[in-house]
Amino acid sequence: MGLEYDVLRGISLFLAGLVVTVVALRVILRWRYASAVARARRIARRLKEPPSSLSAVEDRSAATEELIEFSDPRAAAAVARELLSQGDQTIRAAAVEVLRETRALDRWCRDLRRGDFRAKLRAIEALGEVGDERALDELLEALGDDDPGVAGAAARAMFARDVDYAATRLADALSSPNRRLAETAAASLVQMGEEAVDYLVGQLTSLNTQARRLAAESLGSTGQERLKEVLAPLLSTDPDPGVRAAVASALARVDGDTAAAELRRLARFDPDWFVRARAYSLLAETDAEGAVQYLLDGLASFEPEFEAFSEGGHNVEAFTEGPRRVRRAIVAGLRILGFTEDEVAAAEHRAAASPLTGEQLEEASAAMTLLRSPDPVQRAEAARRLSELGVAVAEPLAQALCDPDAMVRAEVARSLARTGSVDSLGALARCLQDPDANVRLAATTALRAVVTREAARELTE
Repeated sequence: MGLEYDVLRGISLFLAGLVVTVVALRVILRWRYASAVARARRIARRLKEPPSSLSAVEDRSAATEELIEFSDPRAAAAVARELLSQGDQTIRAAAVEVLRETRALDRWCRDLRRGDFRAKLRAIEALGEVGDERALDELLEALGDDDPGVAGAAARAMFARDVDYAATRLADALSSPNRRLAETAAASLVQMGEEAVDYLVGQLTSLNTQARRLAAESLGSTGQERLKEVLAPLLSTDPDPGVRAAVASALARVDGDTAAAELRRLARFDPDWFVRARAYSLLAETDAEGAVQYLLDGLASFEPEFEAFSEGGHNVEAFTEGPRRVRRAIVAGLRILGFTEDEVAAAEHRAAASPLTGEQLEEASAAMTLLRSPDPVQRAEAARRLSELGVAVAEPLAQALCDPDAMVRAEVARSLARTGSVDSLGALARCLQDPDANVRLAATTALRAVVTREAARELTE
């Protein structure tokens, strides 16, 4: 019993001694660090002396070198960080040099990339205080962090140091291949408000599609009516459908009246089905004047979806995807505008009546099969036969304008002229850049025929 007591007493004394040793060691280390910081601050005071003479300038340089070669790099870095609050740019430059040479910047950058949440926040705070180009570049990369708290802290740190430089870099980041970074940059610019408008407008002419789209979406979030003069022309000039759809959404936010007229035009005449579908949806979402009737008219005049062709075993999916999506957008828009399910069903039923007879459907089905024949002569003949059925087959014909054979493309263009469908104008316009002269001539003739016919129809109404 006495032996066990002695053993336990010995272990207790050992553990107590170990704790005392650890505490004493920590006290000593803290004292040494505090002493090192005090010495470094005495050196730093020489940097704050006004350079009134050549010797004072030389003493500043010597003080910078002493901090760089200081025995405790952590203490030197801590004092250099304190110097960053000085308004004198020469002192700030000396502090940044000390941080760079003592590898403090490297440690913060490493923590920002691979540290835990707290380490990242500490690194962001420090890099924000540094505020040089490298620090801001690291903060910019942190915008793509998976943790939104880290990304938000990085954005705030960038703006706290240099608003103009940060806004410029954020605007450039809209084209980043890192989607999360690009979207966080856009959100940060939106939070800036009016100060970011000029930077976003500058991105509307970027060669990068993503940058143009995000810039348009961000400008819409600012809600400034004066932007309508910048946004409206892009609906006709931007080549990317995703950007045009984003511009339409932005215009609907900044000026409802201008947007309503543009949306009605896009819904009918834009060459891409995605933009047409988005335009119909926006008309409903904004409850534009006359939107109900416009959507009903769009549904009633819709081309058939060739559902009957599928019964014959023919795959027409590629030709009908766009029309189906646009039609669904119209139906969804009617629901947004308050139509009940019965009213929507009735509107769909009225629009479902096909202008083609059963015999014409069979003929169109056979022509659709030939349109995918390996023989270009048969494909050209199929285009001619489809055009004789009228406007209801304009969509598959417009798709056939991408045929690899120039003879077929030219015949398709002439066939679209016979249908007179205004929905084919965009596809025909793209053929004006066709490498084959006969295709360009056929497209020009077709455009003239369709436009002239539509103008005459409007004059008689």
